[in-house]
Amino acid sequence: MLVDYHTHNELCKHADGALEEYVRHAVRIGLKEIGLADHSPMPNDWDIEVRMYEEQFWSLYKPAVLELREKYRGQIDIKFAVEGDFFPGTEEWVREFNAKNEFDYVIGSVHYLGEWGFDNPLYVGKFDHAEIDQVYLSYYDHIKRSAACGLFDIVGHCDLVKKFGHRPTKDIEEVLRETLKVVKNAGMAVEINTSGLRKPVKEVYPSETILRICSELDIPLTLGSDAHTPGDVGRDFEVAKGLVERYGKGRISLYTRRQRSEVSIA
Repeated sequence: MLVDYHTHNELCKHADGALEEYVRHAVRIGLKEIGLADHSPMPNDWDIEVRMYEEQFWSLYKPAVLELREKYRGQIDIKFAVEGDFFPGTEEWVREFNAKNEFDYVIGSVHYLGEWGFDNPLYVGKFDHAEIDQVYLSYYDHIKRSAACGLFDIVGHCDLVKKFGHRPTKDIEEVLRETLKVVKNAGMAVEINTSGLRKPVKEVYPSETILRICSELDIPLTLGSDAHTPGDVGRDFEVAKGLVERYGKGRISLYTRRQRSEVSIA
């Protein structure tokens, strides 16, 4: 059983296509579930260049997702979700926002270290002046804190910091292990996100090192294409399936009303 739990749409301003186009493509390629999980609004219109306004969430996004869920019932299960951001200082706002909704799951992602949107191509030049090992330590500290805060169900692209090909100069396996122990204690899943294959790093998120540790700690896995265009729904899932077989016992996590279950991908 294949599902895609990480998709976007035109409301986030950096993706193409309406919600229904993503659903139609998922039906076309035979997925059993699709998660509509666009970037969540944030307080005071923070980072509004790459996410919907809160008013758009209530008036456009949520009603459209729920309407599509009914329209396609019997063809595909549609999950109502968002990709949330962990940004220190916004936790209480996010907690209250999540509580107002009947999300099936909330992805927790780290896109910012301080004011630096490190995965934004506009700001990639900052890597040239940064201490790369410190960047990695800061990133995984944020991942650890995002897991510990209890706001999220799934760790999104949990080594996104490698997006442009920058690698640490030191062995950070112990840092990864300590971070993933917090993820395990939080009861979260880790997504296999195939969008890294379409980025400069040309590698799935997360690395096989991280997936090996997930396997050792018995951390469950999910699947996501991080599609920003309808045709990318389910893209490169043959690669993802192989990783699930190798590191996840051939099983993936499903979510309904923030309750996790497991199925075989076979």
